[in-house]
Amino acid sequence: MTPLFQVAKLNVRAGKFTLQDITLTLNHNDYLIILGPTGCGKTMLLETITGLRKPTNGKIILEGQDITYHPPENRGLGFAYQDSLLYPFLTVEENIIFGAKAKKQDKNPATLERLHNLAEAMQITPLLKRHPHSLSGGEKQRVSLARAILINPPILLLDEPLSALDPQTRYAMRDLLREIHSQEEIGIIHVTHDFNEALQLGSQLLVMNEGKILQQGSPLEVFHHPNSLFVANFLQCENIIPGEVRTQNGTLTFINEARNWVINYLPKNAYPHGEYVDIYLILHAWQIKIANSLDLSPRQPNSWQATVKKVILHSSHVEIACSGKGNWNINASRNEWQKLDLQVGSTVTLSVNTEDVHLIYN
Repeated sequence: MTPLFQVAKLNVRAGKFTLQDITLTLNHNDYLIILGPTGCGKTMLLETITGLRKPTNGKIILEGQDITYHPPENRGLGFAYQDSLLYPFLTVEENIIFGAKAKKQDKNPATLERLHNLAEAMQITPLLKRHPHSLSGGEKQRVSLARAILINPPILLLDEPLSALDPQTRYAMRDLLREIHSQEEIGIIHVTHDFNEALQLGSQLLVMNEGKILQQGSPLEVFHHPNSLFVANFLQCENIIPGEVRTQNGTLTFINEARNWVINYLPKNAYPHGEYVDIYLILHAWQIKIANSLDLSPRQPNSWQATVKKVILHSSHVEIACSGKGNWNINASRNEWQKLDLQVGSTVTLSVNTEDVHLIYN
């Protein structure tokens, strides 16, 4: 099957900044999340896809057609910005139908029926005769999304559409985007800084920095197995330990001599043989098990004793900072923490399953 959308070796220059050899594929009904620090080129990439910027080379292919140099109005893409960008002098209904009016489809009965169906689905029917100044942030974003998808675009482009919303509204809008993606059978490219959005919405995840794609894959694959130290730090992997891998008694062992910390019995596929300048072991906070020191012997393989230094309560989990053979950040459920009945200063036993270990080679 022909991909819905492709970008091939795209280069775009703006002053001293350049998007470099951007290549990606969006299949039918994919939801692609683009993550990266401020200034890495995410919005510039969206603007190039829409035709607002011209590439120096490379191709943009939509449904098998080269649209690299088509003007924006001929690409048929939907675009919703962070700030909604509604026309203040138009009603909600007039804002939604604005794109269709430019295509002279605003009087079409099918367009009007679709407008009212979208308004009903997005729960904005009571707002149709109001003006943007009287709407909340969440209501404005619903109107912006309705406008973007009214003309049945094959792809919807979203530039941080939820970043300015309060947590409750953001959660509701995530549900709405999930429904739009499913019911409209539309491909979505969504730029965000929010890791929860990436994990909850994306079928693909792409991490950028300094105009380059550093890693792409499924959200779980990228979060669990970052391919570089930059990606691991950007995705806020809580425990990143430098060290070296040695073969001892026929098994692979990771050693950090400064911490006097060792992880034995690594899987054989954990270490591709070769010469590497730097090796890092990655452990997410939820991958380190914590137990009362009386319940688990520190002599058990891949376990060690530590002291609780700080406890931070969250609505869904407890964040625990421990010190012992280095500093460690651990997450436990509220139930787990209550059962442990530990306080700051308590001695605990930490342990790791070797199948959770991920190594980065630089």
